[in-house]
Amino acid sequence: MKTVWKYCYWLDTEAFRRLQERMEARGVCMVAAKQNPCEAIRVDIGYAAPEIWQVICKHDATPWYRASRHAGKYLIASSQPLDPDFQAFLATTITPVDFTPPLLPTPEQEQALIAHPDYRRKEPDGWGAFPKEMGAAIINGLAKMYGTPIEPFDDLLRTWTAVHANFAAPAFRADAAWEHAPYSIAPSVRISSGCVEFFNLIDSSEKALLVRPCIGGVIVTAFEKDRYYLVRPASFIETDPPM
Repeated sequence: MKTVWKYCYWLDTEAFRRLQERMEARGVCMVAAKQNPCEAIRVDIGYAAPEIWQVICKHDATPWYRASRHAGKYLIASSQPLDPDFQAFLATTITPVDFTPPLLPTPEQEQALIAHPDYRRKEPDGWGAFPKEMGAAIINGLAKMYGTPIEPFDDLLRTWTAVHANFAAPAFRADAAWEHAPYSIAPSVRISSGCVEFFNLIDSSEKALLVRPCIGGVIVTAFEKDRYYLVRPASFIETDPPM
């Protein structure tokens, strides 16, 4: 639980170019994400450029990215902390943990999470605005790949939204052993845009978050399906010395 798996940073263009030059001088190759920002997680040090958010995450992750204070910045995911002069750009650390949620919400409780004013204030413009045919394709694709039931896309979208809402206005929390962290209230097949919490696009002030990956992050093999990860926002991170 105490060993950090990934250090995640948000760099502006100038800082990113400086990091690139430094890594090149050391013979270190930073691997670029090609379609999904979470691809940056798969290597020792990867990055997602601003334009990557529009490739396959246009309708779910992109509205959160665009509305966040990190809009236009480069996401860096590294297995080791970057040099101290990049400390100010650190956003989160991610660590896989063994956690079992004590309770998951009913559809009615999901709707209550979504209706909370603290969440409504954070929900970005464009969230959930999927073309009708895309929603149907998502439902059918999940059924084919994972055997999930065919359901109205609006039901799946309700769960997607409730997952984010429980981090914006937590009603479902872990116990004191997990620092009362809010947790993902669905399995991976019913989660979209896990990057919102993994990289703190939601701008959480919680000490810790217990986050399951979305199915997109699982499909690109960035994260383990249904595994919980302890995410610690920058304000509560104690960094190890750089290697």
